[in-house]
Amino acid sequence: MLGWIVALIVFFCFVVILSLFYFEWRENLRLWKRLKEVKTTSEYKTGKRLEDLERYINLFLNKKKRDTVFAATLEKVGVDSIENTLHAMIGRAEMEIILVTPWIKEGIWERIRGKVLSFLENGGELKVFIKGTKEDFSSGRSDYSVVKGIRKFGGVVIFVPQLHAKVYVVDRREALICSANLSRSGMDFSYEAGVWTCNPGIVNEVGEFVDRLG
Repeated sequence: MLGWIVALIVFFCFVVILSLFYFEWRENLRLWKRLKEVKTTSEYKTGKRLEDLERYINLFLNKKKRDTVFAATLEKVGVDSIENTLHAMIGRAEMEIILVTPWIKEGIWERIRGKVLSFLENGGELKVFIKGTKEDFSSGRSDYSVVKGIRKFGGVVIFVPQLHAKVYVVDRREALICSANLSRSGMDFSYEAGVWTCNPGIVNEVGEFVDRLG
């Protein structure tokens, strides 16, 4: 008899603990969904951009820090600041990542995929512009598997057949403008160059260019 009483008490405690975990999980899920909704509102984005502008004034104007930096890929001498800069930008993303690259390859996408998917899971928005022609996919310049993977996780891929620009933008507050595609040639083998900037005037013009793409 005592054994049954102990078993019932243990079972009751287990049910109570399980219920507490369930209700906490459900509340966290509700808050997470609400946060994702809030991040898509124009009010949230406006507020964040005002914060970014204030940060820019404090860091780069008042303290005279450089707001535009040269970046390059020279593999033979160990210079790889284009890819390093892109990784750092993605790591800082809060609202939006824009990738403008005529060609995109699986091998390079895999290097940034984890950070980008984590960003998407937290309510961020991803928009990718590529040439997207049949010839690009049939010749292997781009991998359609990357397109499917991006769309599967909620990202947007837009085909722009005339595309030649290579631009990477995060939160409309910083941009990497360079010669490198998201391909092995662009990130590993070729000599590439560009600039990273958080200058609001330049980044705003970059954003206007991207908006015209579609």
